[in-house]
Amino acid sequence: MKNIKYLCLLLGPLAGLFSCQGYLDEKPEKSILVPSTVEDVRALLDYYTTINENALIDFIQADDWVTDDPNWQRLAPWEQNAYLWQEQVFEPVERSTDYSRLYRKILTVNVSLDVLQDLESSDEVRHLKGEALFVRALAYFQLAQLFLPSPVLDDGEIKIPVKLTPDMNQSPQWWTVSEVLVQVEQDLLDSYGLISPGSLSQNRPNKKVAQAVLARLYLYTGRWEEALESAEYVLDQNTGSLLDYHEQDSLAPYPFALFNSEVLYYGITSSFSVTASAATYVNMDLTEKYGKGDLRSALFFTKGTNGNLFKGSYNGDYNLFTGIALPEMYLTGAEALVRLGRTQEGLSLLGVLAGNRYQRPEDWEENLSKNPLDLVLEERQKEQVFRGTRWMDIKRLSAMGELGESPIREIGGKAYHMPNPNRLYLELPNIELDLEFQ
Repeated sequence: MKNIKYLCLLLGPLAGLFSCQGYLDEKPEKSILVPSTVEDVRALLDYYTTINENALIDFIQADDWVTDDPNWQRLAPWEQNAYLWQEQVFEPVERSTDYSRLYRKILTVNVSLDVLQDLESSDEVRHLKGEALFVRALAYFQLAQLFLPSPVLDDGEIKIPVKLTPDMNQSPQWWTVSEVLVQVEQDLLDSYGLISPGSLSQNRPNKKVAQAVLARLYLYTGRWEEALESAEYVLDQNTGSLLDYHEQDSLAPYPFALFNSEVLYYGITSSFSVTASAATYVNMDLTEKYGKGDLRSALFFTKGTNGNLFKGSYNGDYNLFTGIALPEMYLTGAEALVRLGRTQEGLSLLGVLAGNRYQRPEDWEENLSKNPLDLVLEERQKEQVFRGTRWMDIKRLSAMGELGESPIREIGGKAYHMPNPNRLYLELPNIELDLEFQ
């Protein structure tokens, strides 16, 4: 194996005894333990507290929720700034947990791929390589959504660091959003060719999950034909897996079970200051969109002191499910069909989902008088509430001039407006630019 210095944060799943203060702030003098076997890589990629935990800041910036002045005062400075869409979110010496978390995944993957290329080829080695490529693709995709402009508005100026090897002595490349998303697509396509058709648990990706993220990527980049093709692949593999919301208990504190039949890939976002706060209220403008007979209203929300609270996580508790679930593929396929001019097919596909979400067929049919694209986008917003995809939708719809009324938040009696489409990205934390990694 190449003589590479691995960061000690990778040792947790293997040894469980070591920890690091930061991710990129220093290089270890030598490895304490170097992964070298299939079992080591399996442990790295199964370490779900690293691999399956997603960013918080995209949820904070999205318009799914609001909070009050007292709770906002209790948030960390970067959370306060992100909530108000400030241009400078991170203080000069402030680290970004989300930035570090995503790059930690990437380092884990690059180490894993380096180990695997030196092992004798086998089905297990190929499947693990496919899983690793998937995790890297998803991490860079999320970084692109956070720290880069919409691909529609790429001017070639804004870039993020990219590394495809684990060598800490090698300087990263700096890529634009277009370049990053090309790599994301290639990793996903390579992953699909290598990964297992099925997986033993939903915290591991498989071919369906790779296609689901491709569908998300193609939707983000406006490639409707490809988005439809990938969404249809997933739907063809999951016939009959939709939950019937008529059968769910709306009186339960958390109505949905962990790893239910709609979950394709497990993902979690957790923060006591935000996701578990009794002052994280569902945006009232959004709750008003759940009309007559919409079963999601009672299943997703419960009354709080000053507004509705969210209880509909597919993780079965206050932690937000930010993985990939089957309904997203119905919504992606329906939107792609409508945009391709195949409106009736799109509405029919959307109707399959609606049949499991509305009390009576007549309740759903009342919506069909709306503009088809508006209806699809509204259903997407209502179905995907608190699932971590809204920021992606805000960026792509805003770039296309389709977002509608720009969200506004009020704190301390002052109104804060979401920035223009070409400013919907975060500045890289200053401290990250000074690290040896870069």
